[in-house]
Amino acid sequence: MDPRSEATMTPNPNRELAAPPELDAVIGRGWILEVRRYILWILAIALFHTIASGGSRSYCAGGVTGAGDSLDANGEITDQVPNCLAMTLQPSPFAYLALALGCVSILTVLIRRGTILADARGQFTRSAILFTIVIVLWTGVSLSSLFTFPIELYDGGLARPDGFIFGNVEVDISPMQVQLPNPS
Repeated sequence: MDPRSEATMTPNPNRELAAPPELDAVIGRGWILEVRRYILWILAIALFHTIASGGSRSYCAGGVTGAGDSLDANGEITDQVPNCLAMTLQPSPFAYLALALGCVSILTVLIRRGTILADARGQFTRSAILFTIVIVLWTGVSLSSLFTFPIELYDGGLARPDGFIFGNVEVDISPMQVQLPNPS
């Protein structure tokens, strides 16, 4: 074999400057551990969002008298059974999309820069803190929009009420279900 071709095949022909194979293995393991830690943190944030951003509220305008007559929201007897409104808040898929895109983008940036492990650890930590803050705020805004929504004024005109940009809201309007006591 020609010695010139061997020299061109090795990335660093000066053996004194080449890193030992053990160090490459340790650096690779460190990267994998950091990426695993980061991805587990992102999954924990997603789990938090899934659990914390669910909620529901309901409201029934009116009621029923002891004689079984229906009452409207003003307490007056009516022939129509009053409607009940139930709102159910679910996590927004955009939160998960934002986490996934953010995770892929930070990994892409680190790969392109070719940063060392210490710098990558700092980037992962800053990114995880940023994502945590964003998701906690996202969850807080969606819960706040559910609990501050004037449900008693909602007429059911929109399938998705205004004000719910950070969470998915399902609205169910149905007649009030009343079970009268058995006269015994």
